[in-house]
Amino acid sequence: MDARRPAERLEGALPDAASAPLPVSKPSRPAGSGRIDAARAPAPVLSSPPSQAAPAAGKPGGGCLVALGAAGADFDAVPPIETGSACGIEAAVILRRIGDTNLLPPATLSCDTALRLARFTGSAILPETRRLAGAGVRDMMIAASYDCRGRNRVPGARLSEHSFGRAVDIRGLGLSDGSEFAVTPRATADRSTHARLQRSLRQAACGPFTTVLGPGSDAHHDDHFHFDTKPRRNPYCR
Repeated sequence: MDARRPAERLEGALPDAASAPLPVSKPSRPAGSGRIDAARAPAPVLSSPPSQAAPAAGKPGGGCLVALGAAGADFDAVPPIETGSACGIEAAVILRRIGDTNLLPPATLSCDTALRLARFTGSAILPETRRLAGAGVRDMMIAASYDCRGRNRVPGARLSEHSFGRAVDIRGLGLSDGSEFAVTPRATADRSTHARLQRSLRQAACGPFTTVLGPGSDAHHDDHFHFDTKPRRNPYCR
């Protein structure tokens, strides 16, 4: 997913060509840390730093990219993913880090889904892990993100939300104390720390995500959480 980013253009009318000052070239910034490549624009028009919302507005999902950076995400904004089939992502990002939490491996998602994951991490994953396990979250283990395939990898099945970058699978967390939390089938009566954490995160995800699946929902999801943002009237959580 190391495709080069497209050039951006500032929105708004430019001065008449006959009287406009010559444009001043600005160097591009490297990818990462939620930053977007600087645009080339006439100096009088460039009244705000290139990392603010105005230069991003011309990109697909520009407003989302700004919000994602504000949510503490370290990501690369990449060109739209087009496959020639129904799969693909218009506003695609490679999400590498949320605050102090690494995604292993980085997840390729739609910007909207990445933003929901970043906000959910801050509102639920981090505080609940701290409350129940007494530790921070160093790593988030990603089982799947963008993947053009049928549901549950069944040939000929309806396309999965992974095919549009609207789904992320999380198989566990690496905690700051060196321990690991793994998503796995647990008895309802299990009152262990990790069992309570698993139930808490699963319940909290229903709403921020429109589909929430995990151990017990079906055999395909016994070892991970599936969170997606499929457009629905009501969340589907099992």
